[in-house]
Amino acid sequence: MRPKPSISDKFAYYALLILEKPFGLMPTSWMWRIGAGLGSIAHLFAIKRKAIVLANLKLVHPELPDEEITALSKKVFRYSFANLTSALNTGFISPERFKKIATISGTEHFKNLAPNQGCIMLIFHMGNWEILSRANLLFDNQKPFGSMFRPLNNPLISDYITRNRKRDGCQLFARKRGLIEASKFLRDGGILGILGDQFSGNAGVKLPLFGMETSITPLPSILAQKYDCPIIPVTVQTLAPGKWQIEIKEPISIDKKFSKSEATEQIIPNMEAIMKEHSADIFWLHDLWKRKNLL
Repeated sequence: MRPKPSISDKFAYYALLILEKPFGLMPTSWMWRIGAGLGSIAHLFAIKRKAIVLANLKLVHPELPDEEITALSKKVFRYSFANLTSALNTGFISPERFKKIATISGTEHFKNLAPNQGCIMLIFHMGNWEILSRANLLFDNQKPFGSMFRPLNNPLISDYITRNRKRDGCQLFARKRGLIEASKFLRDGGILGILGDQFSGNAGVKLPLFGMETSITPLPSILAQKYDCPIIPVTVQTLAPGKWQIEIKEPISIDKKFSKSEATEQIIPNMEAIMKEHSADIFWLHDLWKRKNLL
């Protein structure tokens, strides 16, 4: 049983309800630029985060000289903060406005699925990744959309977001309690989004990513093998302030003969290619490799 909301939970929830309308009325490009400005300031003063970003980028781009890595790190800060503040807007704007700030390509990969076949949508902390929960608005899709997510500590806000996403055609499944429901959703032909670029701790598989070992979630590969469905990577690229492009990539098939580790390893080349190509949009402010003494 979940604990009852605290007074601070209620205060934050009602504050969100009050701010929802002005956030939604504000031009998305303004929210993006405000965030970009905050990112530039953070790049100057967030010493520890800057060290993490630089270490990440050097690992991903060993071919780049230091001055280019530094320039890219500034862009990462700007884009990361800009995309985070933009999410406060894009979750509340009307479907008509949403269709003006987001475009989508590669939807034929979803449409080519068999009528009762589901798929894993492999997603990343990149761009304004929150718009993926409303991607169903952008094309004629007959399959249900859903996504695994980590419930927020504030149960009122978490429930509010869950209701809003369901209204837009995206069903959310809690990462721990909702796995059974998510599996049934996938088995019944749903499109299930799972984040692939987060440190998975003891639940993950230890594998090299860009040559350094980290913990990668095996869940996409395990479900793909169990339900005989493809894994389809999806990217969210910033095109301009307040505008994004969602791209549905080529499906990945995972052979059932592979072990859990071998199956997870199959998606790593795709992850590396996407994270390298779209480095400016990837949220590099977290340390995926859990290194120490970066300063």
